[in-house]
Parts: sequence; C-alpha cells; structure tokens
Amino acid sequence: MAINSRSPSVPRAATVKRAYDVCVIGSQLGGVAAGALLARRGYRVLHVDADGFGTGYEDGGWRIPWGPALLPVLRALPSAEAILAELGLATDASRLLEPARAGLQILLPRNRLDLPPARAERFAELRREWPGDVARLDASLTALRASFDAAQPFLASFPPLPPRGLVERWRLHRAVRRAPSGGARDAVPLAELGDHPLAGALRAAWPFLSSLDGPPAPFGLARTLGGALLGPLHPGGGEAVVTALMRRRIAETRGELLGVEGEPAPVSGMEISGGKVRSLHVKGGEARYAARAFIFAGDPASLVRLAGESAKLAGWLEPAVLAGRLLSLAWVVRGEALPAPLGDVALAISGDGAPVLLQSLPALRAGPKGHEPSPTERVLVAAMPFTSPPEALPEATARLRRTVLEQFPFLDRAVVHESDPNKRPGAAAFHPLFASRPDRALGVGGVPTSSPLSNLFLAGRAVLPGLGTEGQFHAAWQAAAAVERHLGAKARPK
Repeated sequence: MAINSRSPSVPRAATVKRAYDVCVIGSQLGGVAAGALLARRGYRVLHVDADGFGTGYEDGGWRIPWGPALLPVLRALPSAEAILAELGLATDASRLLEPARAGLQILLPRNRLDLPPARAERFAELRREWPGDVARLDASLTALRASFDAAQPFLASFPPLPPRGLVERWRLHRAVRRAPSGGARDAVPLAELGDHPLAGALRAAWPFLSSLDGPPAPFGLARTLGGALLGPLHPGGGEAVVTALMRRRIAETRGELLGVEGEPAPVSGMEISGGKVRSLHVKGGEARYAARAFIFAGDPASLVRLAGESAKLAGWLEPAVLAGRLLSLAWVVRGEALPAPLGDVALAISGDGAPVLLQSLPALRAGPKGHEPSPTERVLVAAMPFTSPPEALPEATARLRRTVLEQFPFLDRAVVHESDPNKRPGAAAFHPLFASRPDRALGVGGVPTSSPLSNLFLAGRAVLPGLGTEGQFHAAWQAAAAVERHLGAKARPK
C-alpha cells in the first residue's frame, strides 16, 4: 500500500484514528455543503478545515474581511434553495445575509446610479442619468432578467455540469435541448447596448461574480449578473459566512470537525491503493483518518501534491488553471467621512477603465466578549482583479489604492486603521480567478465532479467557476449525489 505525498514523508506506522463514510477536505462552500447534505442523509461525515482562513482576520484590534463580497439572492438559485431547504437552514441564511442597501451601485467617471431590484425604481435611476437612453437600457436589463428566469428549469433539473464521459455529455445535451427557449443558449447579455457605459460597467462585474478571468460566457453572465440585479447580498466575509453555517450543521448532524478558523488541521498526504483513496493523514502523519469516500474542495494544485503524481489526477484537473485572484485592501474609517449616498456594495470604474468592487460594512472591534460593532467606524473594503506575475503585486496594490482615492479623495484624513490582506496567506484563497475555457460546458464548466479515483469527488470552485456562488451549490448537489451512488443510499431521516 503506497503513500503518495510530496510533503514530508508520512510514517507507515500511523494508525487509523477514526473511520467515516465520507471525508470532506477543504473549506470551500461546495464541499462543506455536500458534507452537510450527506450528514443529513445519514452518513458519518468528517470535515477537515485544512486552511483555517474563515471569514477574515484580526489586525490592529479590528476584524478585517478578506475582501468585498457580492452574493446573489440564494432563494433564486435552484441548487441553493434545494440545499438550504433540505438542511433546514433557509431561515438562518436569510437572517445572516442582508440585502445590500441601494442594490448594486455603479460609480462611473461621469455617472453614478443605483440598480435596485424593483424595476420602477431602477427605471427612475436610468432616466435620471441617461434620459435619452432610458427605454433601451430598461429593455436590455429586463431581457437579462428574462434570460435568468428562463434558465431556472434547466438548472433545477441538475444537469451534469461539466459532464464527464459520453453518458453525461448525452444527458447534458438532452437537458439543453429540453430547456425553454434561451434557457441554456442565451444570446450575449447586454449586446444590444454596444459600448454604452452602463453595459461596460456591468460586464466588468464578471470576475467579481464568477471565478473566471477573461471575456464573460453568455450563460454565466446571464446567471451571475441576473442574480446580482435581483438584489445582491453583502455579508462581511462572503461565502465563508454561509460555509460556517453549513459546517455547524455537519456537527449538529452527528458529523465531526477538524480544524477551526485560525487553527487549521493541516493535511500532509493521502494513502492510495487499488484506484481509491484509503485514508487521509493530518498533522504530519500523527493522525490517519479512513473513509469510504472523499470530497475535495480546495486549491486543485494542492490535491495533486497530496495525492502524488502516481494518482494521475493532473490530467483531470487540467481545466483548473489559475489565472489570478482578486487583490484587496481594507480601511477602518470614521463613518461620517464616507459619502452618505454610498451604498453597501458599489462597482467603480476608474478613469483608466479598471473595475473595483467596494463594500462598506460595520466595523467590528475585538473585545473581551468577542467582536463588538463600533458605533462610529466602518470598514471599507476594495478589490480588483489581479492576473499579473507576483512581482507586479506592489504596483497593482498601489493602483488599487489610487483608484479608491479617486472615489474618496479625502479618505486618508478619515482612516483609523489601514490593512493589507495580501500580506496574509488567506488572501490568495479568498477569490481565485481561473483561466477562461470557452470550450467547456456552456462556457462555465471546469473540472468534472467524478475523478479518476473511484471514491474521490470534487465540489469546489473549480467545478463551475463561471457560475460563481451558484456553481458551488450546484457542485455540492452533484457531489452529494455521486457519493450516494458510490456508497449506496441510506434511509433518509424525515
């Protein structure tokens, strides 16, 4: 029985500490949601938080999020709605995820407007900024909403995305053909607006809404942007807030957890034989955990290192090529210094065309009883796509800072504390950007859920990077179903 690992050698004498039905590795939303589903369905689940990044970090006595977050309304996503309903978490999630004030705000060099979910209010904003174009702008955004709605039955059928093998490709082809007109084959959203400033700004939201670099995929843009315009959510910490909710559900459903925020459970290797993963080695081989099935939801490159080259996972993971990530900065500022019209989430386009996502949140100060909201300060978090070599990071950080100062020229006078998440290990994992692959399923697909190892499944961002948060929920549902097929379904609790 071979030990496959590129990290420090794992002692063969390591004993199995515990055996499980399913072991979930990694802290990405899709994997934790899949683990929570399987725990709810009667399987014995272990979740290993191998990084411990959580929703943010402590700096200077303040709680700082890794970056700004723009989440769609989860009840509008078939996979998210199904998962939250089965786990009994729909109400808890709605309490945690507040709608962004003013909807998605757009800040352009010559125009500033809110895009609230209500059509009448949005029409008034469009008319105020572009009175001569209001009819065609409203028609284009209405068509975008129609494209989003038309895809609902298609995604509610849980098609295999991306497909692996001839059977799944045939199933996906059949699902696309049966979808309502435009459901999975929409024309390019906003194309009729040409180079209108609003269309350019909304297209620039693509990397913030998805996990893909490059030109937006039509289907992906319709789903991510359409979902955001329904009324974006703005939790501090982004998807990690939902992940923490799911993780607690694993523990409450007789599952077990390893690692917590700030105290990860580092994984050192996997034991593989007979085309299967047999066990996981944690803390340098001191503990060994066996399971009948494994779900991975982390950095794909780290999976290759853990499994070793002999596992032949590199070809399967080939579509998951990282192109970059979101680069973030954060400031704790006096609340009165921020402009009153500033919404909770704003997309700003600088004079040179660089897109920046801004988020304003209540500032949390570390105290003896935990984190307490400050009555006078707020946290302003900003991010922009970064796809350059590492040596360009200082220049890119300076550019991000300059772009924010274009919007808030008096920011420096109001700063109580400035923080740079890029100096911490969790920054790269907060929001990766994969290289665009138009040849993949509907332009949004990445790595199939099923792997060359019969009991190893993928449920992270790399499965459907072009669908963003919705892609992780869809991947979670697929992974849970694949594990059930592999292990045999159990009698589900009522």
